[in-house]
Amino acid sequence: MANQISTLKEVAFDIIKGESRTGKFNKSEMNEYIKQAILESVGGEWNYYSFKQNEYKVFAILAEVLPTSIMASLSERFDSFAEYKDTALGDKNSFHVEDNQLFPVVTSARGTKDIHRSTLLNSNFSVPTTLKAIKIYAELDELMAGKVDFARMTERVATSFAQEIGLMISNAIYNSFSSVGTNYKATGAFDDDQLDTIIDHVKAATGAQSVQIFGSRKALKQVNNSFGFSDRMLEEANDLGYVGTYNGSQLIALPQAYLNRSQTFAVDRDHLIIVPSSEKIAKVVFEGEAYVDSTPAMQRNDLQPEYFWGRMIGAAALTAVEGKYGFYKLS
Repeated sequence: MANQISTLKEVAFDIIKGESRTGKFNKSEMNEYIKQAILESVGGEWNYYSFKQNEYKVFAILAEVLPTSIMASLSERFDSFAEYKDTALGDKNSFHVEDNQLFPVVTSARGTKDIHRSTLLNSNFSVPTTLKAIKIYAELDELMAGKVDFARMTERVATSFAQEIGLMISNAIYNSFSSVGTNYKATGAFDDDQLDTIIDHVKAATGAQSVQIFGSRKALKQVNNSFGFSDRMLEEANDLGYVGTYNGSQLIALPQAYLNRSQTFAVDRDHLIIVPSSEKIAKVVFEGEAYVDSTPAMQRNDLQPEYFWGRMIGAAALTAVEGKYGFYKLS
């Protein structure tokens, strides 16, 4: 069972990524692998009553697969500036933040060591978590006929959770604008000198040799517009929608999405976020195991079985440590 779960996690990762790292499965085959594992857990042949007898074995498989699927969905979008922790239920999570300010070097009179001391300002903080949940229903006859696709359901649930976590990360960062020091942010029309100044402040505060600039495609388009474009830059702008570098700094577009059941963009289209290349400014915590459970159809008047998915999740941004990153709010 342990080996099967390990393989299922790999397969789930591959399904979300849309490719097989091992080359053993294509996407269709990967989905079938999970379906087969579920089928085996109910005795090898689908039957409504065998499912009811073994449904918590099915839920145990889905609960193991779900966290891996969520991480696979998050990894490409936010790995550059987000750090993740997975903790046991009830454990206090802790993130260590290193202070990068230089210590003052003073001239001391010969024969004395009586000089002003500097304190180490490194700190630790924790991220509060809350229960994030999804509830899905199906028709009883679909379940009895074996037409409820638990593999596809898990994939969609994982993608939905990942989008919500992405929104939590974005909100944590955007909401920190007022907490960021004056030298590290600006508001107004795009100006090269202003962006260069923020970049220099972030580098000086953190000791970073390079930064990455994140934003929507719309925001990144404004960054290099004041330069004359070479043929290569024009080709890159045509491919990406923006030029991928600015004075040696890499530009990275945040994937856009809609808020749930709306046509409102989830990612702010007018912010640039300047982040040290080595810094993870967003902290995400998963606490405890994923929950998967159901409300039986016979407990409801509409005879619709419900499936509940939940995970304790929290997200925060480094707002207390001034100079870790910069903002440019474009108008």
